[in-house]
Amino acid sequence: MLSFMEDSGLNLSKFCGQGYDGCATMAGKVSGVAKLIRDRYNKALYFHCASHRLNLVINDLNKIMVICITIGTIKGIIDFYRESQRFQVSQHISTTKHKQNKERQNKFKQQFLTSSPSTSSDDNSSTFYTDLCRAFIRADIPIFKLKNPALKDFLEQYTGKTIPEESTIRKKYVNVIYEETLTSIRQNIQDGPIWVSIDESTDADGRYVGNVIVGKLSSEPCNSFLLNCEQLDKCNHKTIAKLFNDSMNLLWPEGVKYENVFLFLSDAAPYMCKAGNVLNAFFPKLIHVTCLAHGFHRVAETIRSSYPDVDQLIATVKKIFLKAPSRVLKFKELYPDLNLPPEPILTRWGTWLEAALYYCEHFEKIKNIISSLNTETATAIDKANNMMENNNLKNNLTYISANFGFLIHTIKQLETRNMPLSESLCIVEESQKKLEKCQGHIGNVVREKCKNVIEKNQGLKNLKIIRDILQGLNPTELLDVELTPLDIVNMKYASITSVDVERSFGQYKNILRPNRRHFTFLNLREYVVSVAHTLWVVGFS
Repeated sequence: MLSFMEDSGLNLSKFCGQGYDGCATMAGKVSGVAKLIRDRYNKALYFHCASHRLNLVINDLNKIMVICITIGTIKGIIDFYRESQRFQVSQHISTTKHKQNKERQNKFKQQFLTSSPSTSSDDNSSTFYTDLCRAFIRADIPIFKLKNPALKDFLEQYTGKTIPEESTIRKKYVNVIYEETLTSIRQNIQDGPIWVSIDESTDADGRYVGNVIVGKLSSEPCNSFLLNCEQLDKCNHKTIAKLFNDSMNLLWPEGVKYENVFLFLSDAAPYMCKAGNVLNAFFPKLIHVTCLAHGFHRVAETIRSSYPDVDQLIATVKKIFLKAPSRVLKFKELYPDLNLPPEPILTRWGTWLEAALYYCEHFEKIKNIISSLNTETATAIDKANNMMENNNLKNNLTYISANFGFLIHTIKQLETRNMPLSESLCIVEESQKKLEKCQGHIGNVVREKCKNVIEKNQGLKNLKIIRDILQGLNPTELLDVELTPLDIVNMKYASITSVDVERSFGQYKNILRPNRRHFTFLNLREYVVSVAHTLWVVGFS
């Protein structure tokens, strides 16, 4: 920076101010850019960019759910007026395209068509537009990219076709691809039998969104599909049950096959369990199972809450290397082959345990790295140094690794698609046996938590009976539902996790990026379902 200013002929004796964002590289008190410049030019006072500071405040405000929902509501009102016909007409009148068309009409006002128009060119254009929309959706390219002049000119040059406006594709052809997707799902599912998985989340605009996954139950592995993505007014057992029933009507528009819905997968939220009880009255063979991968994640959360010192260490070290490239460079200089400390996300299953195992394995290396950093640059460094001198912390990391480390592998195994029911239940039972061997107070707490998770999962008992029958055993207990021998055969690959619906929300959030927030929800639903079908079935993931 200084070389550039000197080469530009600036008089640096008048250098009296400098402003940057607040990252450690620019604003660090010991070796930041602002400090180094101030050492040479003591009049160059540093100011933290006001826009960046305001943006940090706004970002923190967005974490408050009431404000997030309020902003989403305001955006919805804006979108409503933007989409009103009067607004669209007034916008269109001011466009160059409209003015050119008006001039053309005035110029050829007296001309009349003497021959009937041919529809063949219209049919070809319609087919091309449909194929163009399908290609954009399958490649997950935002349709608004058609506004890009370079892309539009390129496509027109090499296809010899007129490229339509983005609004034309969105309004007329996204629905065509969506209907194609529904037809494909119906052809794959046919009359079932099926399993259904539902989960809800709150999106970036503050809306409650429910996703519905369906898959065919068979003696052979089958694909799963995102069938429905719906905005919910509230999140309770009534809206979940309605979403379930509406989705079945969407799958079977000529009449719901109530006796062909065998399995309902969800998390263990009370409203989900209540919805499962309500649905049993309409779907006589329905077994409700709460996700076992999510269940073991809840066990892992119990472990995390039992070790606040380990949790604090992970959070503190995360702060040390966050947006601090000079410290990261120091880390790599000392241990070039060692990965940076993991940054667990509490909603991602098992990531906290992975971080705990990392610190157990590389404790001395991390300790050496942190002790080599300047404690004056961040209070987190001094705090971490003090924590790592605590012998109890090392003992706790050792205990976690020795007794609970296997849960990471358990969760990852349960996330595997198309696993036979017998294998997935075997993983669960083996994990239970390992937890039974854990000693000490924390071991008892974790063991009781696991026991509680399993016992409350009422549908799991039925799946164990089905597993025993499929393995040629004679279970003493009877099923709570009446299944025929063929029904039981079709349960061979029944899932015990709702992993697919969790993945669908990842795709939803990827589509609803900050620069793609002008979807109407109807259009968003059609787009999300079509993209998910491509990623899961066509195979572009």
